[in-house]
Amino acid sequence: MSLLGKVYLGVSLALFFIGVVWASNTLQSNAAWVEIVLAVPRLDLIEPLPRVRYEVNLAVLLGGWVVAVGLVAVTAIRAPFRIRGAALVQRRVRELEREVLELRTLPLRQQEEDEILEAEAHIEAGTKKVMTEKLHREQVAARREDDRERGLPLGRPGGPRP
Repeated sequence: MSLLGKVYLGVSLALFFIGVVWASNTLQSNAAWVEIVLAVPRLDLIEPLPRVRYEVNLAVLLGGWVVAVGLVAVTAIRAPFRIRGAALVQRRVRELEREVLELRTLPLRQQEEDEILEAEAHIEAGTKKVMTEKLHREQVAARREDDRERGLPLGRPGGPRP
């Protein structure tokens, strides 16, 4: 988290807690019962919106507003962090999509690179590979050594051919 994010979070939480303390003091000092009048709709052609009187504890009424404002405040505090998190996720998704695209085209690019390297090295397509040629030379040398130990002439016509 950046320094600006830490400062924002600290100030926001300080203001939130100051608001909670203020709200609790306000609710404690306003514990009286008050009468409220509401226009409640009903199915009556003569009087469709009669006024109904209710007695409500003022602390409970204010408490509902405090809870609503508190939820809005928490949402506002979290919003920048959620936006930054979503941006980081989108950036990572784009990186992974580029990597997948690169890996999908790898066989095509690998074949092109091999052809370019062959052309640069002037390698013919029909030549043997280095390791195969080396193994073949070692096998021929081992056969000659066996022939010398047995006393057979080198390069005999009836001998095994590789």
